[in-house]
Amino acid sequence: MRIYLNGKFVRQEEARLSVLDPGFLYGQGLFETMRAYNGRVFRLDSHIQRLISSLAVIGIDAPLEAGPLKEAVKRCLKENGLKDAYARLTVWQGEDNKVNVAVITKPYCFPGREEYQKGFRAMLSAFRQNEFSPLCRVKSANCLHLLLAYQEARKNNCDEALLLNTRGFLAEASRGNIFLVKDKCLLTPALDCGCLPGITRDTVLTLARKEKIKAIEARLTLEDLKRAQEAFLTNSLIEVMPLVSLEAHPVNKGKPGEITARILKRCRALI
Repeated sequence: MRIYLNGKFVRQEEARLSVLDPGFLYGQGLFETMRAYNGRVFRLDSHIQRLISSLAVIGIDAPLEAGPLKEAVKRCLKENGLKDAYARLTVWQGEDNKVNVAVITKPYCFPGREEYQKGFRAMLSAFRQNEFSPLCRVKSANCLHLLLAYQEARKNNCDEALLLNTRGFLAEASRGNIFLVKDKCLLTPALDCGCLPGITRDTVLTLARKEKIKAIEARLTLEDLKRAQEAFLTNSLIEVMPLVSLEAHPVNKGKPGEITARILKRCRALI
């Protein structure tokens, strides 16, 4: 596998980074995780724009342009001969004000039909999302609490972990956004609850409105989730995944719901 690193392609085992980079020492970096379909990354422009607009938030002053970053992602897919694949773009602060750029592309085991029919099971994480921090709105490399929350879920035989914010409202899942369905209305945590402005989240909100499904960004509680008729999780890799339980509380009797299936179908049609 070949990696794009600062304008050149190198073999994975030959990639070298400085241990003195602030990106390594302090997590001063950003990343975008994307999914390619038949060689094309879904909403690549949106991913690149989110990364560029987030640079100032983490203190990186670099004249990065969208065009070269998009081209790096496309070239990396082509260099590795990949069509349906995982792609990750990472930008981090290096030594002497240098900014590093890397692209990794690889085959990926995306969820299959059975997983969508079965749905995900979630648990409530002990970690909280700080909705007052600017970092919750960017895809920062400094995301240890999300990694630990996900590991916590896996240790408890769950597929995902849900995080509340400091005021007790639902924020997001460790690896994506969350949606609920109540009385045929689509609900998702508002951005001021501390959730990432996800690309797939935005896609779902847009599709819902086109489908004449009322969509509201709001402050939601665990009780809202427990009383919901349906729920699902979103990110660029899993698209729209039904959420069928929160610990001992089943959602929609533990089965994927009708509106969830409708949104997934429309999402895939768009892709």
